[in-house]
Amino acid sequence: MATRGLKSALSVSAAPRRARSAVPPADPTEQIELVATELFIRNGYHGVSYLGIGKELGITHSNVHYYYRTKAALAEAVLRRVARETLVATDAIWTDSATSLVEKFVRMRDWTFQSYLRFNPNGKGGRPWGLLSRFSMEADALTTDMRQTIRTTLRKLEDEIRVAVQMAVVSGEFAKNTPVEGVTLQISSVMYLTGQLTRQASGFSRLDELLMWTIAGLIKAYGVPANRALRWPPITEAATKSQSLKAA
Repeated sequence: MATRGLKSALSVSAAPRRARSAVPPADPTEQIELVATELFIRNGYHGVSYLGIGKELGITHSNVHYYYRTKAALAEAVLRRVARETLVATDAIWTDSATSLVEKFVRMRDWTFQSYLRFNPNGKGGRPWGLLSRFSMEADALTTDMRQTIRTTLRKLEDEIRVAVQMAVVSGEFAKNTPVEGVTLQISSVMYLTGQLTRQASGFSRLDELLMWTIAGLIKAYGVPANRALRWPPITEAATKSQSLKAA
């Protein structure tokens, strides 16, 4: 993937909790990476400093420098961590044999919405909310290792989506003549644009609509039966469910 192509990269990523105490001696690197992740998403690569990370953790910037000699090394470690966590989450959604392709779309929408809410808490706004997308906005600042991590992550996400489409064909949800590669490309392209769309629209509703109409169009073209009704639960249901789980 060319550097320019990175600007439309995947945005989904789990957001860390902001650390509120000094770094525990047991695993200081984990705490540094968690705080750095949030700051990179909020402020971008150029907007993060060791001084800022240290302030969040209640330590000096030299303590951060001890574990990561350069900001590039820290950013590479953070990106690898987020990429792994993202792929674990998306794999659980797209390769679940117990759910339909429609249900996978809804689950992916809900998971993405929770990541969006972490940085846009009122459910509106165009602030960045995913590390891969945020770094892709500053592609010229990335190291070769970081670019490779993004490319690899996108390829693996596409592999997961391909499995989901194949499952839909095997289960009879979609017709046997469904062009698996073409449908995989269409879905993957939508997933790559999630962060860009929420930024441009300053909200989540247009992304929600895009996901709904994408699966609706696929059902119309290849679904069995093609005219079956699509149940697309409102995004507010996902938000309510998430808040209930947090309260519990």
